[in-house]
Amino acid sequence: MKMRFDRTIATVSICVAFVLCTVLPACADNKRPITAEQLPAKSQTFLKKHFKGKRAMLVTLEREHLKTTYEVRYADGTGVEFDKDGEWKEVDCRLDTVPVAIVPLPILTFVKEHYPDSHICKVERDRKGYDVKLNNRLELTFDPRFHLIEVDD
Repeated sequence: MKMRFDRTIATVSICVAFVLCTVLPACADNKRPITAEQLPAKSQTFLKKHFKGKRAMLVTLEREHLKTTYEVRYADGTGVEFDKDGEWKEVDCRLDTVPVAIVPLPILTFVKEHYPDSHICKVERDRKGYDVKLNNRLELTFDPRFHLIEVDD
């Protein structure tokens, strides 16, 4: 009986050690610099198309709770965030204008019609829709079908 108990304890100990050595490090927050060439191909194409001529000051890879993201920062403060597949998640141009080709046409049209003296300086997207920040500090939230669902000032 004691031998069986000792084997069980040993087996459990090995399993716990395995989990601690393999799973926990994968869950830990980890942000490290990388080169622009290490970004997914989709991200590289996106940057070349919409930020041509700009040189990235900092490119990072972040692994957080089994989720991977990439972030690119330019000298003027512009930041672009990508998901693990290289799809853009956020473009923040601070007070400058987000390239219009990035923003869906229904959102551009809405902003032009309702806020003609403003421009979009930040856009975020996820499965719930789009969050847009204007240079007048208004924040607009659109659902995936581009219907306005919230205005925050």
